[in-house]
Amino acid sequence: MPDGQYRAVPPPGWDGKRALPVLLFVHGWQSTAETTVADDDVSGPAGRQGFLLLAPDGINKRWAFRGSPAGGRDDLGFLQAVLTDAGQHYLVDRRLVVAAGFSIGGSMVWDLACHAAAGITAFLPISGGFWEPLPAACDAGPVNLRQTHGTADTTFPLAGRQAGRSMRQGDVRQGFALFQAQDGCPAAPDAVLGEADLTCSVWRSCRSGRQVQFCLHAGGHMIFGPQLEAGLIWARGLAAP
Repeated sequence: MPDGQYRAVPPPGWDGKRALPVLLFVHGWQSTAETTVADDDVSGPAGRQGFLLLAPDGINKRWAFRGSPAGGRDDLGFLQAVLTDAGQHYLVDRRLVVAAGFSIGGSMVWDLACHAAAGITAFLPISGGFWEPLPAACDAGPVNLRQTHGTADTTFPLAGRQAGRSMRQGDVRQGFALFQAQDGCPAAPDAVLGEADLTCSVWRSCRSGRQVQFCLHAGGHMIFGPQLEAGLIWARGLAAP
């Protein structure tokens, strides 16, 4: 691709004929597509759940989202272009396209969900969120989004933190409330569920018909494969006829 590169990994045993759901996974700071596909906490869940894993590379191992320390490329456009390009080389099931990401990759996924969500079934950001200034509203419309975060995360704390002289990570709960409002969700969750060492507040009765979840674990800044896999299973349920 002229604006960058990505790696694509089909699930084990794929026969080349069956349409594949897609997992677009956006790496964290100073990581790469190569690291993503080598990480069993990412490639393992993708393979077991039968997803085509797409691992894009950020410019200089970073991503350009609103408020980020990076720039130089329209990364919203780039990620959408990755999905388009993959669809020209693989048989994909467009009913189930999931965007996930870790740390600043999670922040990039929030930006994608807020401003360029077209064609994406669900968003699974991990340990990331908006940077300040938070958007006043999300112009992409209602989305399905499941946030996973550690209560002991000090790299991207739930309350946010100063990052350099002029940049600040946003409050994750405050940012998540924008998606609740966009979806027309009630203030209180419909259920609180426990799975894969997570406690998930679940909103299913949103006026838009979309769902959001806010899932917490007791750990720090990390990707944990079973938690990502639980998110993929949730996303698959959203796409079921």
